[in-house]
Amino acid sequence: MELPGGPTDAEGRAVNEQLLGALTGAAVNGCTPCVDRLLDEAAADPTSVVRLVEVSRLTALRMNRGELPAYLTTDDDPSGPAAPEFKRLVRAITEAEPVTEVCEQLTAPGRRAAADYALELLVGHLTIANTTGLDDAETLSEMCCAISALLVEWVFTKAPMARRQFTETWHQYAFGQREAGLPGNGVDALALLLGAVLHRQARRDQVTVEQLRTLVFTRALPALQDPEQAGAILSGFVAPPGNDDVTVPVKRLARSNSAFLADLCKFARHTITMHVKDCPHGLRESDHACTLAHRLPALGDSAGPHVAAPTPEDGRRVALPHLGYREDKPAEDAPDGYSAGHVWQINTGRILLERWDADIARWNERISEDSSISEPNYDHEVGLETLACPACSSRDAFLAEGRWGDPLTLHCRCGVTMMSPLDAGPDDLGRLLLKRLILCEADPAYAARRLMAPLAEYREREHQARATSWYSGPDNKDVALLEALDLSGDDLSEALTAALKPKLPERHGGRGLTLLLLQVLYALFAPAVRDSADGRWLADAVRTLVADLREESDRWAPTRQPVLDRLQQWRAEGGPQLWQDAWQRTLDVVGPYFKRYRVGDGRISDGCAGLALALYLLARETDTGVDQIGVDDVRGLLALADAGETAKDPAEVPRRWGARLEALGHDLDSADDSVARVWRHLRPDRPVHVHGDRRESALVLGLENILGEQSFYRVRF
Repeated sequence: MELPGGPTDAEGRAVNEQLLGALTGAAVNGCTPCVDRLLDEAAADPTSVVRLVEVSRLTALRMNRGELPAYLTTDDDPSGPAAPEFKRLVRAITEAEPVTEVCEQLTAPGRRAAADYALELLVGHLTIANTTGLDDAETLSEMCCAISALLVEWVFTKAPMARRQFTETWHQYAFGQREAGLPGNGVDALALLLGAVLHRQARRDQVTVEQLRTLVFTRALPALQDPEQAGAILSGFVAPPGNDDVTVPVKRLARSNSAFLADLCKFARHTITMHVKDCPHGLRESDHACTLAHRLPALGDSAGPHVAAPTPEDGRRVALPHLGYREDKPAEDAPDGYSAGHVWQINTGRILLERWDADIARWNERISEDSSISEPNYDHEVGLETLACPACSSRDAFLAEGRWGDPLTLHCRCGVTMMSPLDAGPDDLGRLLLKRLILCEADPAYAARRLMAPLAEYREREHQARATSWYSGPDNKDVALLEALDLSGDDLSEALTAALKPKLPERHGGRGLTLLLLQVLYALFAPAVRDSADGRWLADAVRTLVADLREESDRWAPTRQPVLDRLQQWRAEGGPQLWQDAWQRTLDVVGPYFKRYRVGDGRISDGCAGLALALYLLARETDTGVDQIGVDDVRGLLALADAGETAKDPAEVPRRWGARLEALGHDLDSADDSVARVWRHLRPDRPVHVHGDRRESALVLGLENILGEQSFYRVRF
């Protein structure tokens, strides 16, 4: 009879399949002399004994719904006759120990006893299976692992930053380990640990597969708080056989590396607490015991909003969506004239919130990793949108209620109530949002006052950036917005609307300036805000900011000029025919490379100007056409004429070029000499890097930028 497993074990040792097949066949046929003789042979081969124990263990799992009876694993269990050596090997397999080495440490009679009992168990199970068949229903361990995988994937889908943090942690262990067979991206490993702890909890609470929906999975948190306890649970967990590729390396690494186990426990705790945090059954009940029953619909709908679905037994409560949403702390204290216990009931229209979009972030990440995309078109990850009811998607009419500092209760006209947890911290989205609604209800002009600080902070950051060495002018998208703004009229709201083209109530993404002006526009829509003193103050501050940004934009306008246009301007300044030829060849060479580039920090355009100057200089000195000059000839001009080494003094190269130009009859100080004008433009020193004080001439930096061996912009001709 052929046993499963193949000709080698997991460590690559040969297994005597012929011997095991003969032994099993003899046992099934009841040939006692053959069994005794073949058992003696098997006992001398530890790998064969281990294979026999592994197969009998698998059949025991099939016969016992995925569980191992205590008499097969526990030495002091009186309910079964299993040999102690057999139990020792079964425990070694379960705990992912090097079982063949364990078997080698047994005596020959001990290995024979283990093989004898494994054979007896295997034949007994085969006889029962042949008579009654096997139960193929999912086992408790399989269900716990499957639910754990669902929990982990759901959390990582809703919180990509958590996935990224876990991936970075996983990479610390996935490479360079002795058990380098760690599979996948770590999600299976995390699900294995969580599944083991949930399985232990289910057995303690006597929860069967059929009752698993009632499992209180928050009860697993104490075990995950103690990595040593969690490690013991993981080690003894009889994982589904299909998980062996994950189970063995993860158990071994968890046993040998306490930091790895602690990290797994940390992320497993996070997985559970993420679900508890917004459970509608636990809202306003800090000690709520969250079960799986009311979470499975939400877990299965990974594309839905991050809320828990309402259930009939608990009314129409849902958790306030919070993942990715952001709300600033209030700019003022509680409004005067109201008692601390005053319960506010506020009819509010659209509620504007800032939100980081995880789906867009994942899309941008995929674009950045795709090397086939030469000009990636990233979308804005941060945007403004109005809060939507997760049940009916309404964005217009809500009733907010609560006291100052309370968690938010928000009623939709469809009958659903959105709530933030009672035990949420003071910086919880719901608490901060309720404070904003209260302040605006007490004085609508607060909507304008709350934006003054962000406006001042934006301007301060902008001025600080201008003083740094890495600043290269306003962003092109900000420039486009400034150019679209027509502030010649009196109505700022109308001007902002025309320039921003707001997409509200749907999501409107954008850079910081766009989102700030969009909030200003949203605030000034309300006449009570627009006509107030604070509203007029806000409008004046916006006009002042825009005027300042436009002035800075105009100062940097030359950097936004296309590179080829800049080269054409230099060429149009005239000069001898050979100089014109040098420019024409430069345009022919660099045109295909830089037709979509802008001047920016000037290095590309400086490099192109340096190339034209080099072609002209070499052609004049050798009395040849510019088309006879090669790239190596140009690179030679960057080396010292004497030693053939790169000039150690950055200023040496432009000085030598200047001397050679003077030898050709050029007056380097002449305002009418177009060649000298380009040389003077390339002579000054400029920063080599964004950070650091080292400087080199624009001539050297530019040529190295477009001709350097390691340069991203390297051109060939």
